[in-house]
Amino acid sequence: GRYRVVLEGIGCSEPFEIGADVWRKAFLVSARGFYHQRSGIALGPPYTDYRRPRCFHPEDGMKVYASTCSLMDSGNGLNAKGTDTNNFGNLVAGKTDEVVPDAWGGYFDAGDWDRRIQHLEATRLLLELVDEFPEFAASAGLNIPESGSGLPDLVSESLWNLDCYRRMQREDGAIRGGIESSEHPVFGEASWQESLTVMAYAPDPWSSYIYAGVAARAGWVLGRLNPELAQTYRASALRAMEWAEKQWVALGGESLPFQVRDERNLAALELFRLTGESRWHAMFLEHTVFTDPKAVLCIWKKHDQRDAAFLYAALQREGMDEKVRANCRAAILRAADVSAQVSATSGFGWAKTLDQWQPASWGLLGFPQAHRLTGDPKYLSAAVRSAQYAAGANPMNLCLTTGVGLHWPQNPLVVDARVSHSASPPGITVFGPRDTRGTENQFLLKPLRATFQPPPEQWPPTEAYFDLYLYPEVNEFTVNSTMGPN
Repeated sequence: GRYRVVLEGIGCSEPFEIGADVWRKAFLVSARGFYHQRSGIALGPPYTDYRRPRCFHPEDGMKVYASTCSLMDSGNGLNAKGTDTNNFGNLVAGKTDEVVPDAWGGYFDAGDWDRRIQHLEATRLLLELVDEFPEFAASAGLNIPESGSGLPDLVSESLWNLDCYRRMQREDGAIRGGIESSEHPVFGEASWQESLTVMAYAPDPWSSYIYAGVAARAGWVLGRLNPELAQTYRASALRAMEWAEKQWVALGGESLPFQVRDERNLAALELFRLTGESRWHAMFLEHTVFTDPKAVLCIWKKHDQRDAAFLYAALQREGMDEKVRANCRAAILRAADVSAQVSATSGFGWAKTLDQWQPASWGLLGFPQAHRLTGDPKYLSAAVRSAQYAAGANPMNLCLTTGVGLHWPQNPLVVDARVSHSASPPGITVFGPRDTRGTENQFLLKPLRATFQPPPEQWPPTEAYFDLYLYPEVNEFTVNSTMGPN
């Protein structure tokens, strides 16, 4: 039913619903947010009330030029050589006259039109959800153009993103890191009006390893849904992996940034699950940190092997190293215990991991993973508790995902909505409040300081959310860092 909490002398709460499908409704709105971020198609009825013309499609005259700069050497990626000073310099300097065919699709990234390989982190999570809960996935209709195709909508949405990179895969297996304009969008210009030069990054091993791992996961999930289609992604993943391995040798892999090593490690594990071949398991063991029983999931600027830890801890395959599996499991539980303690003692139950720069605006993945491995209800309770803050149980009475709850951000950094004077689409999870200390010179807050009482840097972090369109630190989002985890 529908209720309010009434406290004599204080007042009454907003109305809220108690029912078996409350979380399901919120999930479906959030998952449909990916459709609203799609590039290369028109958005509108019968799939959504949010309207946007088709954009960034070759049939409309959009040309995407090859750049000799890889995402690994761009400030929008790893900037591995440290030579990119403004995120676009190396990309633009490397522009060629070669047009990259079939360079379209994928997801826009918040207030920009780029599509980058990091977005596949969200796709990896969607596929994990389908793998863990196939019955739920089969019933979770998203009302997208692919609905009724014979695949769960969550799988179809995953393939939409993955196929952007598969279309650009070279014959030798190499994967480009994505598609990028030469600068941030021109002020006042919508996506379908793009006037800047658009380029595709050159292939690199980091991008190819990321793709290989997610394509292998798609092959695994599709194995029981559409075996013929599964072979397409299996073959593509193997080709990408083989090319990346040649580059690993040629570039002296041990000297590459740790992110390359971690993605190689995860891709090898995904291929081991998919194929059962021992060579991939040996490659995983080569650089896993979990040979050490005290290893942690992530150390800033050294390693991040959270995804691999959960996959190995939950995997059942002949030939696995049981000590490494136990170490993976222990690392996940230790991290979840620390975050659960934070959530149990923090104001409003928000949670974070030790490497996060602000409280999570979506709850924490570590709790459901720990619950999956143990069945311990304390982790399920922690998961629900940590999600409450972002769901509206906060000093702002604001759900941090558009279209969910009674109140949500009205001015997220969605350029197309702003330019067309329309409401932002539902399913967008913003970064959320942040610690405002040190923001005296923030370009938007500085001219608005006279309107704040007290000054912005004195606001409590749990309520320091200012619903301002051009305050990207709180009001922007990305498909991989907020929407995917949410």
